[in-house]
Amino acid sequence: MYFDSYATGKRIQHLRKANGMTQEEMAIRLNISDRHLGKIERGEGTASIDLLVEVAVLLKTTLDFLIIGVTETPRERELTAHIKKQNKVIQRFKDKLNSLIAELTETEIE
Repeated sequence: MYFDSYATGKRIQHLRKANGMTQEEMAIRLNISDRHLGKIERGEGTASIDLLVEVAVLLKTTLDFLIIGVTETPRERELTAHIKKQNKVIQRFKDKLNSLIAELTETEIE
């Protein structure tokens, strides 16, 4: 795996726009020039790790996402799998409960 400054720049640009900021607004908040931010977004320049941390905080994302595009941490993947498993258990319970309700309703009618 290697650092792809172009892909990182595009992720920064996408998140900046999703947060409704212009390059100039974001640059001011990061205390850098909009030209420098433009170069980073185009992959023509790189940001220091300190700046990437500030960008991640400002854009409410993670360094993993900015640098390599990872959207979930291992812990998040583990929790997501656990939630899916629990949802299946809940659905089976609902199905059984609905079945029992249907049986009771039929018994009362007869």
